[in-house]
Amino acid sequence: MRDSFISMDIFTNPKKERVRITNAWEQFITGEDLDSTVRNLTYQSWERSLKHGINPLHGMAPVILPKDKIQSTYPNNHIFEKILPELKNVAIDAGHLIVFCNNNGEIVYLDGDSALKRKAEKMNFIVGASWSESHIGTNAIGTALATGMPMQVFAGEHFCQPVHNWVCSAAPIRDPATKEILGAIDLTGAWNMVHPHSLSTVVSITQYIEGMLQKELDVERFILLEQYSNNSIKNKNSILAVIDRGNQVIKATPLFYENGWIGKNNHLIDLDNLTFTLGENARWESEKRDGKWKFELNPYFYQGKHIGAIVNAIPPSSQVPKVNSTKHTFSSLIGESTKFKSFIKEARTLAGLDLPLLIEGESGTGKELLAQSIHSASQRSSGPFIAINCGAIPKDLADSELFGYEGGAFTGATKGGHSGKFQQAEGGTIFLDEIGEMSLNLQTTLLRVLEEGELVRIGGKHPIKLNIRVIAATNRDLKKATENGEFRLDLYYRLNILHLKVPSLHERSGDIPLLLDHLLKKVCRDLGRPPLTVDKKALEMIESYEWPGNVRELRNLAYKMAAKVQGNVITSMDLPEDLIVYFSRKQFGYPAPIVSNQENQSLHPTFHPHEITESAFNTSSLKDQEIQTILTVLNELNGNVSEAAKKLGIHRSTIYRKLGRNLTSNDNKYI
Repeated sequence: MRDSFISMDIFTNPKKERVRITNAWEQFITGEDLDSTVRNLTYQSWERSLKHGINPLHGMAPVILPKDKIQSTYPNNHIFEKILPELKNVAIDAGHLIVFCNNNGEIVYLDGDSALKRKAEKMNFIVGASWSESHIGTNAIGTALATGMPMQVFAGEHFCQPVHNWVCSAAPIRDPATKEILGAIDLTGAWNMVHPHSLSTVVSITQYIEGMLQKELDVERFILLEQYSNNSIKNKNSILAVIDRGNQVIKATPLFYENGWIGKNNHLIDLDNLTFTLGENARWESEKRDGKWKFELNPYFYQGKHIGAIVNAIPPSSQVPKVNSTKHTFSSLIGESTKFKSFIKEARTLAGLDLPLLIEGESGTGKELLAQSIHSASQRSSGPFIAINCGAIPKDLADSELFGYEGGAFTGATKGGHSGKFQQAEGGTIFLDEIGEMSLNLQTTLLRVLEEGELVRIGGKHPIKLNIRVIAATNRDLKKATENGEFRLDLYYRLNILHLKVPSLHERSGDIPLLLDHLLKKVCRDLGRPPLTVDKKALEMIESYEWPGNVRELRNLAYKMAAKVQGNVITSMDLPEDLIVYFSRKQFGYPAPIVSNQENQSLHPTFHPHEITESAFNTSSLKDQEIQTILTVLNELNGNVSEAAKKLGIHRSTIYRKLGRNLTSNDNKYI
């Protein structure tokens, strides 16, 4: 049956058809002319299989997907889980195996008849195996994904001979928003169970799944429409459009339509011509009839899921620099560890909520960078971002600096008055860094401003309404500070409506190589020097360190290495001494030294190796601990300096220099 998705109709004899197709397959793989016809879809797939270099006699599906990745491979698992019971019943009733695979052709779910499953295992038809055309040649899963169409493959139509005893029917699942293929549903059984209704069943299942996805998309579009309304109310002069994940315009300011910026397919024309993902912040310029317009795209996340974006258009006449505008977005945040990715997912969700947010985290974790990213991803991204270090404002100027003053309010006041930081943040975000250092008197004023949503300037009589979002940050335990009377409890609860705890670098140690590589590239560009890489030993030492200064301390290391290292590779001998000692003590099971950033501590070694005891390691001097580590390793290696240097990852001359007068030519214990 030519040009058909099914292998045969109900009137065709499966036994005779199997023989005919097998003969055609043999002629194809031996290069002979075919005596009988095969479907065009099958023949084209055979040709693709040849180009992929598949062995038709010994082809075996490779197992690619690790077990721990299976659940995360499909973006709509919650929908798939709802229909699992129905899928299992379909398979058992039909005497088949039911399979779901992702868009790479990797099987993520398989169920059905137990005896049939055992037979299928012999050809690696198992969870985790890839059945894409590029790995196993013509088969219903791989061919349906390759063509984007439903497909039934019978017996010898499979490109690989080990699969000739099977028949399979598969249909792709498409995302209704992006039209991209998400995966496929497949029914597989013995060749003599072939029936055209198998493909109809699979198509019905995929249509049901796509229907559920469409309902979710409808909800997402409703949420985006609400965001459009909210933004329009808060920024009445804004020119904006809101789009779904597939670049479909949900609603836009009439100017978008009048200027022809929206195409016939209801897409923003610029986005179809530019290359970036809709899930990241983006800015671009476009020459229009009345000059150069600027556009800002801010992705919108709902419950951790990217559902669309808001696009702001800035006309040529109003392109003035923003006050203290942001430099960073979520794409600036580097990390792939599970803890970090979970944290970023939560932060993206909170970015879409226009409520006060408290960020807690150790010094150096990048709290302001995070605050900027949240602002850039929020509905206030087109407004200003004003950052204030609450611990750096002089107490006598704090009120006027934050809340402003009227002209003549005090001696030396500017004639026309002064807008404070809160007014400067109108329509945008104010970031109160080190909020825990704010004086109690100023906390009282701040609480009143937040509660009332308005302020009165110094010397002023009339309240000024505010439309801002407040993000505060601290490296202190504010809850404990309230218990000690150092921070107002009512202000703490007012700021802590939403909360984020930034993970320390130690908690996300798996990200250190990625961060260090990023920092080294940036630093080397800044200093105009050739790129640097880190050898295995040095990287192992860097990863073992506690990093009390977090990313800031890692950045400082990158600068030190870029300034110090002459070649192109950072070795263990190039690293700072305190880091080397830390690694050595940790590696050899001694208590790790107290991490300190203090340098040039005094060195007074007055002991010999045989005098070392466990209590000696309790000294607070980092350099003393360094000496103790070296001497201990020397003891273990019977005084062999060369071997000790290798074990510690330093040069032997470094050992002589560090031990100084403890190593003399008369002391033949050291060689």
